[in-house]
Amino acid sequence: MNKQSFLNELKTLLARAEIDPNAKYLTAKQIELTYGTPAKTILNRSNLPTSHRRYIPSVRLTGGRKKLFEKKVINRMFQTGRVAQ
Repeated sequence: MNKQSFLNELKTLLARAEIDPNAKYLTAKQIELTYGTPAKTILNRSNLPTSHRRYIPSVRLTGGRKKLFEKKVINRMFQTGRVAQ
């Protein structure tokens, strides 16, 4: 696969998942579409105590009801293997 076809396919997948590549936060559903880990797993781990090793930090922006997860934290967790895929 050449570079241009790869970029085109990536744009298509991001558009389907409604993920802005420049966005700072992801929803649990977007994480599921990107990494393959079920959204429910991500949400359940965000409810663990902060001292638990599998805890995933989340935020709720003012006026929002959805939990959001910082993209750089999620990327780091998947790179270190702290989240099962």
